Amino acid sequence: MMKTLSQILRRFYRKFKGKTYILLLKENLACQKSILDCGCGRSSPIKDVPLKSHTVGVDLFKPALLESKKAKIHENYVLADINNLCFKPKSFSAVVALDFLEHLKKADGYWAIRNMEKLATDSILIVTPNGFLRQSERGGNVFQVHLSGWRTEELERLGFKVYGLNGLKFLRKEEAEIRFKPQAIFSEVSIVSQKLAYRFPKIAFQLLAVKKMR
Repeated sequence: MMKTLSQILRRFYRKFKGKTYILLLKENLACQKSILDCGCGRSSPIKDVPLKSHTVGVDLFKPALLESKKAKIHENYVLADINNLCFKPKSFSAVVALDFLEHLKKADGYWAIRNMEKLATDSILIVTPNGFLRQSERGGNVFQVHLSGWRTEELERLGFKVYGLNGLKFLRKEEAEIRFKPQAIFSEVSIVSQKLAYRFPKIAFQLLAVKKMR
């Protein structure tokens, strides 16, 4: 029974599969000359995107920054708060905040977005949970705690075009872990649901927000 259900879901996946997180990053960043990765952490998704861009990683937690540097994910690194950077205006063609905005208080998040707008010449790309998602400290990093939640309407009011990521919201929980058992089956359900979630971000687990500066 479970094997048959899995086969059916795989057929649906092949027919209706939506765009993955990494593919969407590639589509939005492939032509960028320079990218600032805000809150890059120890293992930014940027590492999985084939890019020819000059990239700079910024983070406030030194151990994570050093680990990322050891992995050579970015060409350059800056240990700093995104709201206290010393880059000149329009220093990067694109600025990204991948799973970063939710770690800031709401007021600081709005301020961070304004700073991203000042730094980017072409586009800003944000990935964040859809609404507030509880998360505590991880690996001794107090900056991993989630302090805010963001919704489609809020980002749209700031001029972003918003898409859905990681399938339907109710299927996942903290750290995008599948909520229901058997997890293998519901993981495939989530994958199948991505195409729908992409078009209707209000029902998605995560939000992908893109703002063109030109």
